[in-house]
Order: sequence, then C-alpha cells, then structure tokens
Amino acid sequence: MSIRNCIVFLLLAFVARNTLCQNITPFFTAADYQQNFNPLEYLDVYYNLSSQHSDFNKWSLVELKALIEKLPNGSGRLLEIGSGGVISRLISAAHNFTQITVCDRSEKVLDEVRAFVANNSTFDWSSTFRFVADLHGEPDSAKMETQLRGAIKDIRKCDVTQADLFAPSTAEVPAVDLVLSAFTLEYATQTVADFSTALQRITDRFIKPGGAIILIVSLEETYWHINNNTFHTLFIKKSHVEAALKAAGLEDLDVREFNLQSHQPVSLTENAVVSTPVPTCERCDYDAAGVLIAKGVKRMRQIKIPA
Repeated sequence: MSIRNCIVFLLLAFVARNTLCQNITPFFTAADYQQNFNPLEYLDVYYNLSSQHSDFNKWSLVELKALIEKLPNGSGRLLEIGSGGVISRLISAAHNFTQITVCDRSEKVLDEVRAFVANNSTFDWSSTFRFVADLHGEPDSAKMETQLRGAIKDIRKCDVTQADLFAPSTAEVPAVDLVLSAFTLEYATQTVADFSTALQRITDRFIKPGGAIILIVSLEETYWHINNNTFHTLFIKKSHVEAALKAAGLEDLDVREFNLQSHQPVSLTENAVVSTPVPTCERCDYDAAGVLIAKGVKRMRQIKIPA
C-alpha cells in the first residue's frame, strides 16, 4: 500500500470513529442506571478473570491489598460507596475490617450483594478468591469467602449526587476508618466541580480523623459499555482527582495508575512525575482510558492545648 493510500485510510478511520462516538447517547440519570444496569452482565464483561480485562483486575487486586496494608488505621469499619456488585474489591479488606457497609443506588446491585452474602449468587467468584488467597499466602480460598460474608454487616441504598448520601433513610451510619469507592463519583457526576463536592461531602461526613479513602477512578473517558447499553462517564484527569483529594483535606496521597491501552501500570508518590503517558482523546471508550487508584488520609484534628 502506498504512503498516500495509508494516509487516506487513516483519515477515513479517524472520521468513522469520531462519527460513531458522536452518535452515541449515553445514559445519564439515576433512573437510567436503575433501569438499564444489569450487575450480572457487568460482572461477566468486566470482572471475569478470564475476560479481556483480567490484567487490570489482577493489577487492581494487588494494588488494593498493598494500599490497605499501608493504612494508618487498617482495621475497624469500612464503607463501600458504589458497589456495582463487585465484591472482589472487599476480599483483602475483610482481613481487618470486620464491619463493612455496602451501598449502591441500584436495588439490583444490592440484591446481587445480598445473594453473595447468602451464598446463592449465580456469578462464580471462585477464581478471584483463589487469586487473592494466593496474594495473602492463604491456602484455603473458601476461608476468605466465609470471612467476607461475615464481615458485610449492612447493605443499603445510597446516591452520591444527594447532599445526604443515604436519604430518605434516617438510619444512622457511623463514621468509618476506610471509605472505598470505585467507578462511582465520575459515573454519577456531571462536572469536575460536582465530583469534588461529592468527595468533600463523603470525607466530611463518613471518614474518621486519621481514616482514609481509596478511590478507583476511570480517567479521560466519556462513556462506557455493557453489551448494548452505554453509560455516561465524566471526562476527568489525574490532576483533577488529586486536586479534589487535597481540597477535601486528604493527605499522604498514594496514586497508582494503569494504562488500559498498553496494559502498563505506573506507580506514583504524591509528587512523582508520570513516566508512562495515558492517552487523551475527545471521546474515549473504556478500553482506551486509564484507571487511577488513589489513597488519601483524613487529617487528624488539631487539639489546642491551653497556655
């Protein structure tokens, strides 16, 4: 093929891709999510360790274990905001966090979590438990399943777009030692300012002083798919997430990044420079984006001692 023909082919491919992207209308609202999100389809597409996303899943489980082990308050109460039915993110945490609350705005998701706790989920998590058990040097993965089922004490509805996360419920939810939230704030909010506001509310209300948050955020994408359904994502950059964490009063940041396009992980400290760039685009789908895992610790209250 001549150079000229190559250039023409690339231009046509670019135009076709942009046309396809612009014709996609993602679901935006909570009502859309309730109606169209199928947790079992989601788990099968993204969390089956034999799927095309297995590299990311294994990487994220390794990083979650490492971050949890480094927490200053690495035990006690944990609140997961935006479960998606993905119980694998809680396996390592259940070693030390014996009071876990799981929340999501979809009743179908909450039913899937309840099914796991009752040991009648139709999704097979066995290979994931074996993988995490190997990370912990635990020969009996079934023991870790039992441990997690026992640690999940509360399953309830929540919505990060509300000022009161659990409204209209009036049941008290105490502050926790760790908040874990994955692919939630950027899926639920419409602007970077909304993302930052939601994170600030969560930090102020639910994290104990000295406690921490672990966020998993999809970077620089505008929509994602489950089979024939397309869902909104806020286009957000790593710098936006870091700024939101700092604005919420979180410190001791530990940020790790995974390039989904090249499958190259990048680990960062608070002031590190990214050595592997994440691709940028106007309209990206899930496979063209990067994913960030970030940990931040809430500042301890300063006690003034009288002179």
